[in-house]
Amino acid sequence: MNNYFRLNYIKCPGCKNTLDLSFINKTCPNPLCGFQFEGLELLLDQNDNELHKALIASYKGDDDRQIQLLATAVRFNIGSYLSHFVACKWGAHYQTLFKDFIILYLDDINILKMVLLSDVIKLDKGNVVVSENGYKMFPDLYNWLMRVHNPDIRNFLRLEFPGLYKKWLIMNNDRFIKPRPPKITNQQSLV
Repeated sequence: MNNYFRLNYIKCPGCKNTLDLSFINKTCPNPLCGFQFEGLELLLDQNDNELHKALIASYKGDDDRQIQLLATAVRFNIGSYLSHFVACKWGAHYQTLFKDFIILYLDDINILKMVLLSDVIKLDKGNVVVSENGYKMFPDLYNWLMRVHNPDIRNFLRLEFPGLYKKWLIMNNDRFIKPRPPKITNQQSLV
């Protein structure tokens, strides 16, 4: 796992407060929350396969606290998963990373910016677009990331890469326009 993209903070799954790493074995300091992070430290170093298996088991066992701890661990490592997704050549693996982690858990614009500014996206690739703020993107990655569930991520992409957004809208036009019933003229009969 690439430690370059690891965060120096976690977000509380209960109240969404940003907390430094000293809280990985403590309780959220928000008096209205009180989420217990005990056990999180062991999850932060697990690889994507182990976290995926643990998430499935927790969902089957209906263990909400464990699900929240695992989701926090995935979000903590999402930069590594995203950078690997960009560079991965093995279709089954990068699709699994996207489907199981990125689409659901990428909700931190800071980590997205960190990956897009890094050398993960190579400029010598012919279709790379560089935004005014220096973020690098290519059309296939843009199309994938526009599927992320978090609206803040999609809005950032829309504003940062308006040319790619226009192409994406044209390509996905059918998804946004409701089919209209055919117009009946006087010459047509309903019989």
